[in-house]
Amino acid sequence: MLVTLIVVATLFAAWHVAVFLSLGAHFGSGFDARRFDKLETEFNRDPAAFIAADARMRELVAAHPHAERITWTLPTICVHQAGQPEGPGPGRTIYGCEPTNPDDRATFAALPPYAYLIIHQAKDPGRTFFRFYHEDPPVYTIMHASDGTDMEAYAEDRGFRSSRALKPGWALLGPIPDLDREDEQWQ
Repeated sequence: MLVTLIVVATLFAAWHVAVFLSLGAHFGSGFDARRFDKLETEFNRDPAAFIAADARMRELVAAHPHAERITWTLPTICVHQAGQPEGPGPGRTIYGCEPTNPDDRATFAALPPYAYLIIHQAKDPGRTFFRFYHEDPPVYTIMHASDGTDMEAYAEDRGFRSSRALKPGWALLGPIPDLDREDEQWQ
């Protein structure tokens, strides 16, 4: 009787641990397949909006070939040079940032409403990243890479939990659950 009780208790505990670990593996990183589906639908509804924003970012990169990072939000475009101090600058809200012009605002506004940042980084040449918040974190990213990047290998190398091809050169990247890797990717 004691052996049966021990076996039952062990099986019960093992089942709870397995359920807890599987829930943590799926939800603990913030991965949500429904958000992937929603972003894919948004991308497929108006890929021209993403293509136009990517083209504008490439113009900005060409105009600032030595920029370490270029970030674009609805109200501002910021060009970050290596060693550039952060903070107020003459006639600017933040050093290296300029208000967007009406054309840039319209281009950005054509993206889905939870798009909050378009980014180019010198360490990721040929790539444009579109970052998305939903009602709550985590952040998902649509990436355009014009160089034939293996999207799955790129996502795995950078710590993204998941990836999905959208069309040639475009991919949806799932969240980076490790905060250190997240910071490393976007800093």
